[in-house]
Amino acid sequence: MKYFLAFYIAAWIISLAKLYHPSISLLAAIESSSVLVRRKFLGWVIAAVAFAIMTPFLFPVSLSDRATRAFIVAFCDKALEK
Repeated sequence: MKYFLAFYIAAWIISLAKLYHPSISLLAAIESSSVLVRRKFLGWVIAAVAFAIMTPFLFPVSLSDRATRAFIVAFCDKALEK
């Protein structure tokens, strides 16, 4: 059980680092007025919980460079919609 928990936490952190952080950095670089950029702490808290739940599905995406790019583009596209 401890190995499963260790793997799950590591996968969660990798998913946040490879998917959420670049997405928020891209939104900040284009000076978006998205609530994720304006309320960084709240965005990180919500993303941490959401990514913790979705880790089994997001971890394979974070391992593939092509899928990571597609995720970031789709995430930023939805964040910029009003």
